[in-house]
Amino acid sequence: MASVVGCLGDAGSSSTPSVTYRHRYQRSGLDAAPNDAGVEMGLWEDEGIDVKFATSNGSQQAVKSVAQGNDTFGNAEISAVLRQMQEESSIRIIGQVIDPMAGVVSTEEAGIESWADMEGKTIAQYPFGATGPLAMAALEKAGGNPDNVETRNMQPGSEEALLMEGKADAAITYFPQAVARLEKNGYGTNVLILSDVLENLGVALITRQSVIDDQSETVNRFVRGWLQAHKKFATDLDGVIDVYRDKVPQFDEELARETVGPIYASRVPDPDIGTSKGKGWTSTDQLETTLSVFQDAGLLEETRPVEEYYTNEYIEGNQELAVETAEAYYEQLEDNYDVGPNYV
Repeated sequence: MASVVGCLGDAGSSSTPSVTYRHRYQRSGLDAAPNDAGVEMGLWEDEGIDVKFATSNGSQQAVKSVAQGNDTFGNAEISAVLRQMQEESSIRIIGQVIDPMAGVVSTEEAGIESWADMEGKTIAQYPFGATGPLAMAALEKAGGNPDNVETRNMQPGSEEALLMEGKADAAITYFPQAVARLEKNGYGTNVLILSDVLENLGVALITRQSVIDDQSETVNRFVRGWLQAHKKFATDLDGVIDVYRDKVPQFDEELARETVGPIYASRVPDPDIGTSKGKGWTSTDQLETTLSVFQDAGLLEETRPVEEYYTNEYIEGNQELAVETAEAYYEQLEDNYDVGPNYV
């Protein structure tokens, strides 16, 4: 597709469009940092759009807020996005934010070095969301038997304590921060990454179809600012942290910096895609795989034709910037971080 997005919709308007952008969780670690920095550093303003960024208490809440028209844009785990789209079709994916960052985290003492090692162990999981069912789907796909795993529920924030106190052998959780905390306390760690087995997508950038139809240029400006914000996260980490530091209660900067390598790696697709299509590109094949995985895990009852879920229009229309953004991350990873082949 030619780069004509900037010529569509309300491009002739002299007023600055104002939109809201809803994040899937409260601020923790560096996850929300690019968005806060994008607002505070005026990166969306430079693209001619006023963005008000706010947090929420989970992906489901963020998706519903966008679907109900309370927010213009949002980001959420794709499991919550797809479940919402089963109920009604107003939500559309307009970009990929990060690859899945969930894994089965354990200390070295637990001896869980492969998926088969999960059998006979006690695994802690959240009583909500998709990570528990997806981990069992990954175990089964890897040749294991979920019936041979004992699970127990945990609440967010309790993961590392459960492992250090020996109340669980492993936890299914967001792994960069869990690993950093465990290692800071002197524990060696092992991680089984769910997406290595399932090849599923992670967090998606979303809006409503009506916004795409009626405010195409506003969507274009938002996507450009979003790309600029993520590029800044790769090229000026210190500046982003300076902006972000005071926004996070009890911000542990040392711990957060320990997670930068895997976080950077999660922000871009495979280099074959990133260097040709750029950051934010949604792969048709990977979305089809994700839909299949979620159905097999009992997280989706039905699916639609894949093209009804997303559009790459705004990434295609800003391909040069999208590729520049991806390449900034690849350069940082190559020069400064050793995250291993599981991440990129």
